[in-house]
Amino acid sequence: MKFPLLVLLLVACVSLSFAQNRADIKGKVIDSAAKAPLEFATVALVNVKDSTLISYTLSKRTGEFELHNLPLKKDMRLLISFVGYTTFRKVLNFDTGGDKNLGTIELSSKMMDEVVITAERSPVVIKKDTIEFNAEAFKTRPNAVLEELLKKLPGLEVSKDGAITMNGKQVSKLLIDGKEFFGDNPQIATKNLDAEIVSKIQVYDDRQNDPDHLISETKVPKIINIKLKKAIKRSIFGKVFAGGGTRDRYETGGLFNMFRDTLQVSIIGLSNNLNRTAFSNDELYSQGGFNRGGGGGLWDGSVNTGGRNWGGGIERITSGGFNLNTDYGKKLKINLLYFYTQRNNTGQANQSVQQFLNDTTLLSTANYTQKRTDQSHAISGLVEWNPDTLRNIRYTPKITISNSANGYNSFSDTYNNFGRHININEGVSNNKSSSTNFNQDFYFYKRSRTKKGESFNISHNLSINPNRSDNFNDNKLTTFWPTASDSTTKRYVVNDNKSASGSLAVSYRYPITKKLTVDIVNSANYAKNHEQLFTSDFDESTGQYTLLPLQSSDLSRTQWSQTVRPGITYQFTQRISFIAGLSNQWQQIQNDFSYSKLNQRYFFTLPSFRLELGSFSLNFDKSVNQPAVSQLQPVTIEYSPLYKFSGNPNLKPGTNTNASINFYKYNNEKQLGFNTYISYSNSKNTIVQVQNINQTTGARANTFVNRNGRPIYNGYMGINKQFKKTKDLQAGMSTSFNGYYAEYLNIINDDEGWQKTVNLGINQNFNLGWKEKIDFNAGAGFRRNFTKYDYGNLNQVNANTYNINTNLIVRLPKKLVWETKQDYNYNSQISDGFRKGVNVISTSLALQMLKKDRGELKVTVYDLFDQNINVYRFASANSIIDMQNTTLKRYFLLTYSYKFNKMSTK
Repeated sequence: MKFPLLVLLLVACVSLSFAQNRADIKGKVIDSAAKAPLEFATVALVNVKDSTLISYTLSKRTGEFELHNLPLKKDMRLLISFVGYTTFRKVLNFDTGGDKNLGTIELSSKMMDEVVITAERSPVVIKKDTIEFNAEAFKTRPNAVLEELLKKLPGLEVSKDGAITMNGKQVSKLLIDGKEFFGDNPQIATKNLDAEIVSKIQVYDDRQNDPDHLISETKVPKIINIKLKKAIKRSIFGKVFAGGGTRDRYETGGLFNMFRDTLQVSIIGLSNNLNRTAFSNDELYSQGGFNRGGGGGLWDGSVNTGGRNWGGGIERITSGGFNLNTDYGKKLKINLLYFYTQRNNTGQANQSVQQFLNDTTLLSTANYTQKRTDQSHAISGLVEWNPDTLRNIRYTPKITISNSANGYNSFSDTYNNFGRHININEGVSNNKSSSTNFNQDFYFYKRSRTKKGESFNISHNLSINPNRSDNFNDNKLTTFWPTASDSTTKRYVVNDNKSASGSLAVSYRYPITKKLTVDIVNSANYAKNHEQLFTSDFDESTGQYTLLPLQSSDLSRTQWSQTVRPGITYQFTQRISFIAGLSNQWQQIQNDFSYSKLNQRYFFTLPSFRLELGSFSLNFDKSVNQPAVSQLQPVTIEYSPLYKFSGNPNLKPGTNTNASINFYKYNNEKQLGFNTYISYSNSKNTIVQVQNINQTTGARANTFVNRNGRPIYNGYMGINKQFKKTKDLQAGMSTSFNGYYAEYLNIINDDEGWQKTVNLGINQNFNLGWKEKIDFNAGAGFRRNFTKYDYGNLNQVNANTYNINTNLIVRLPKKLVWETKQDYNYNSQISDGFRKGVNVISTSLALQMLKKDRGELKVTVYDLFDQNINVYRFASANSIIDMQNTTLKRYFLLTYSYKFNKMSTK
């Protein structure tokens, strides 16, 4: 806890020093004719010398504004603008600090024949719900990438992992001239595109799928649209890199972009064995492999019954694809995206399990080895047509074809707490699987030309997903209990599944009065699932596999549902509204099993409402969960001598009740944001797993039943503050608190009881930037976990986890760039024999060369002190599991990268 307090003290000192050497201004903006105040007028101060932005704010409802912590003895130009009015300009220079009152400033409306002089562009413009920044007002170093430019914008933050927030809200996507750039991953653009090609940065609410503003303002993310310079009609740019190092580590890749007016083509490729996957974590743009760590964590989740959902390993990935955008006029937009990915994973894992059964505890140790290969082809597209300003039509198809092969060996040894040897289990598996997934979405929206607030909407989804797996499992069980016997099985299992689903929804909204709007939604859903399981055992006498009918199944489910939801929206004021709806849902389900049928009919009434009070919202809704068809099958499937599963055809659908309170507030002038929420959920007819465990052999037989109650509470409070008041120094900090409470029912050997879990955490982050020479990020987190059981003889499990991470980038003279990252994790519950604390430090030194620093030679040391381990502790039901996986160890890597950029103004 000392680290967050030191950060707060540092920020307080910085703020105090600012206040002593700064000036504050205030004033009021009004209409020159009506003498009425102008709300949301943009008030900006720029440096007269280079037109860079110093500070900005928006006028309040009364027209008043304030700007604080302004520099002394510097020529600054005050720019006050409002759409439809002439811009006010005035040069300011303060010799002393303190408050400066500029009085009342009048703006006059523009005349139709007025000649507008555009020699000076405002650094910030507010257009309805869009904030537009002029890139020229934010100076960056030569060869700077887009991320460096974004970090300079007021209210915008880029975290150490590349996530972007604007005024405390998450940025959902980043567009280039209104077009998608490699899907929803903004980092490919922010880490690769040069800042010098940017003309404007626009920020607005992501209301693409919510044109009627039915989603709460507190939950709407942001979109960033990068407008490129108009003078650049043709450009080719990108980067290539390659590197090699110790332990046979390597990486290579490249990005190629070609822009031709309304055409954008990008090609990307990557290959490495540094555990970097799918262009998501500093893949292409941060060579050297800092973000590869394991660390010790505490995961409160269930364990896969086969024991094979473990991660880790050393992964080699080869991936590539292209992104194409083109416009046909101003109305039609087309996007096509293709990706190919191949992953090869090899790894080992060691596991220790304690399973508590009344006065008996089963103690198992196991080790696993795995070799896995995955391949996938993904093609997606977008066709968007806007015939006019009233209509929007979108069609988004996607198809993914995947194949995988997995070889797996396991060995486990089990004792009990009385020192008795129970069994040894050895397994060898070779599995192959393939799947094809097709998905399409269609969306039509139309606003009324004559009636404001009237709209009509059609949405459709279709999904088709056939998949098949072939599994060869050899298992040898050696028992040491007198009443048990040894067994050897050689089993071949085929899973052949086909699923398809479709939905169609039609909605209509009509305003009765200026305040009251009614709407109705009618939706129909269809789903078809067909699951076939063929289980065969190897017959030594014939040398062939023989089908086991009792271990095989043929399951089919056809489900129809229709929902009619009438609703109302009442707008008390511009900031206060009430939205309510009542969903009436009819469901008809036909389940066909191998030897029986089960037909089900249900009717549900599901209310929902939301109350908006400015920055505050209260939400309530109910929903339905259907059991999986495999959970209903009246068949017992034996997966191994130690595990079998039986379905329960008497399972009923579960209903969930959800409620939440949200509050979000951001002060633009102070760049201070506050966000908090509390949520509650509970369920009726919750599907609960029942375990029957043989205390002598450890064999398990599982099924499912319905029970009422699974209360879950979540709470969060966060505050963030940015200090971007000077040209040279920028700083920011954020603090968050979170809490979680849940109750889970466990049924083990007819003993029912609740597992109650409490998680409490605090996180503190701080960032500091000086000129364009130093970037520093630091974070600290503490989490306290309590897990209590009110059944059996299980003891309460408590755990403390700590995390401290830092990232420092220093741009030295002679074109040298030094970077170091540190990540420390501590878990008090890690078992004896493993390090409870892991401190991974990585560093790199890069030399920039060639014209405009286009070339870079970098040497990287990952895990400098060779401390990285991958250790986890799982707490689930009546078990505590410790696991250690193979992970990357220390390596040295030398990488060369080259950025190319050819632009033409012709």
